[in-house]
Amino acid sequence: MLRPDFQPKLEAYKNQLMKLSSHAWDYDKKWPEIEQWLTNFTGRCFPKEEEYLLALHLLTHFIYFGNSTIREMLKACYEEQFIIPLKQEIRKANGDTTDINLINSLLIQEINKTLFIGAGNPSESGAHLLYFFRQMNDLSKERFSDFYGAFYKDQISNELHPQSTLINRYIFFDDLVASGTQITDYLKDRLIQIRATNPSIKLQFMCLFATTAGLEALNTVEMFNGNAHCLFHLDDSYKIFSKKSRNFKSLRKPSRRKLKKFCQVYSTYLGFEEPHKLGYKNCQLMIGFSYNTPDNTLPIFWAKHPVYWTPVFARYSKIYA
Repeated sequence: MLRPDFQPKLEAYKNQLMKLSSHAWDYDKKWPEIEQWLTNFTGRCFPKEEEYLLALHLLTHFIYFGNSTIREMLKACYEEQFIIPLKQEIRKANGDTTDINLINSLLIQEINKTLFIGAGNPSESGAHLLYFFRQMNDLSKERFSDFYGAFYKDQISNELHPQSTLINRYIFFDDLVASGTQITDYLKDRLIQIRATNPSIKLQFMCLFATTAGLEALNTVEMFNGNAHCLFHLDDSYKIFSKKSRNFKSLRKPSRRKLKKFCQVYSTYLGFEEPHKLGYKNCQLMIGFSYNTPDNTLPIFWAKHPVYWTPVFARYSKIYA
């Protein structure tokens, strides 16, 4: 027998989610897809109807970025993290000039001495987004490279050197930095080598999203030494179950404790262990993109299995040899 308040609450969540889909999610999620996702919840933690409502409650707080939003963010990222600081740098170097023609002339020169590099493997999301980054900001394809298109390793000394003497600024790009572990593992030793032989080179990092921990990891002296920036800062209020969580500002039910238990029970069922039950390294994010969902997000949204789990925001995991 259904709870008397189940159907009205279900309809209320449905209406809220359909508004989200039309106004914020680029119509990327239809109600039948959400219904299919709900069938994953079979009463393992609480009665099935209650689990449906808990899942829907979490889904209404999910932050999803569709293609159109991502494109506009790439434009804002270029302007706010590159163009504006560079103009300020040019003005300061030229006696705080207000000569717009001089500023624009020197700006073009600096852009032509810059390379944007996708952080990580060329098949990963950072490099993928640089295609749209180039389009949205009307940049020449000559301003982009992969790591070994920008640097080469001397076969005798084993040192890293720039491929071109005309480039003095290298900007590494990614979509999301959560723990910072992957980027640090990939770049730390390389950046140390580059600086050792080319101390005048400018090394920077820009991304769309970063957690506080991720930014701290990237701004160490060995990494980007304070020159790593993001467009959208995911502080601890974006960790769904943290004490500072923005999702529990009101006293409305369901409770933080109940939702956390619900997520942990199903993450265990899906095979996740600590510290990854609430997202990779306990990141506890509720964020997804049209092209993929990061594993730092709660697994109940993105985990998939051909038999017993259908995701609502699928993740396409990396395959490591």
